[in-house]
Amino acid sequence: MKIQDTLTTRAILREELAAQWPITLWKAAKMSGALFRQTRWADSGGAEASFVRRLAFPAAVYFQMRDMARIGKERALRIVERMILDVGCREQWSHMKSMRTAERSGMARLMAFHDLMDERGAPRFNTRIYKEKTDSRCYFVISRCVFMDFFTEVGAPELTKPFCKVDRRFFPDAFPDFKFHRGDSWENTIAYGKSRCEFVFEKTTGRSHASGSKEERSME
Repeated sequence: MKIQDTLTTRAILREELAAQWPITLWKAAKMSGALFRQTRWADSGGAEASFVRRLAFPAAVYFQMRDMARIGKERALRIVERMILDVGCREQWSHMKSMRTAERSGMARLMAFHDLMDERGAPRFNTRIYKEKTDSRCYFVISRCVFMDFFTEVGAPELTKPFCKVDRRFFPDAFPDFKFHRGDSWENTIAYGKSRCEFVFEKTTGRSHASGSKEERSME
């Protein structure tokens, strides 16, 4: 875990759990290793195994809180969702910062980001199929989700849904000249029981990324 991500996790747990946060964090750290070792990735090595190893920690935090009488499943899920949204969006912005976005605009900028994520981010472990790519519209589906695979294997598939929400929070701010949606429902994802995740980006009029979003400007 990156230092900033660790600090964010600590701050959220301190706020939510008060005096119980240190022991919860310690137990989760110990449990995360055991969770990973019981999965198919434990003996595989490679980039995907390294990636999913990180997912064991939020799962362990979730399990620790879920079993606490005063927390329970629903609140535990809300707390871990806060963690995932914060860390997930920050990681997306970090990838964005590494790309020379100012030199691109419109669809070229959006596709450059997707290409980068296919090299460095979670999408490299998913199965992405492009259905349409024009100057004004990009439509693709994900038919295999590494988040769903891992969380299902450790017994917490519900932890996949917050990652869908990362997309919903990140893309509109990162690419304000596009409307991002999932067709007729935000629940058109594998996490919500569908056979695939829908990603639709449609060029809007009268908006430009030239000034940049608040998050992007703050990272320059």
